[in-house]
Amino acid sequence: MNWISPLSALLGVVFGVGATALADRRRWHRESVTRLLELRTALYAEYLVAMEETGQGLLRVLKTAAAEERVEAAEAAFVGFNLGGIRQRIHVLAPSDVSEAADAVFRGLRRARDYVATADQRDTQGLSALKDEVGCLRDRFQEALRRDVRGLLAGSASWFA
Repeated sequence: MNWISPLSALLGVVFGVGATALADRRRWHRESVTRLLELRTALYAEYLVAMEETGQGLLRVLKTAAAEERVEAAEAAFVGFNLGGIRQRIHVLAPSDVSEAADAVFRGLRRARDYVATADQRDTQGLSALKDEVGCLRDRFQEALRRDVRGLLAGSASWFA
């Protein structure tokens, strides 16, 4: 009995199924990483825009609002761009170092809100120090974003081959 032909056919089927399964897994992984990268980059950009708009809004309040209106106006400027809501989505989708950096920026802008609510408009030193602090926190956040995006791309590079 010649069993070499059926065995060869069976091995060909097994190898074919295995190769197809591996190719499907690679494609699934590549698509998953691409979707995650798109979600995160859109979310990160949204947070950066909200940070900038919140900071500009607080500065506008400091420069234009009357002292007795500033507490309410500063609070409105702080919540007006949904920074807190976007930060919560970052907690769901981003790694912990990005979440921690987003929290630090949020706390820095909250301190800026409190400063704007009670500060003397002529206190340029205090304002400058606060701008420097928030800018430094923003830079750390952006660096964490870059590391995350690079990590996603580098980690999936072997799957793209």
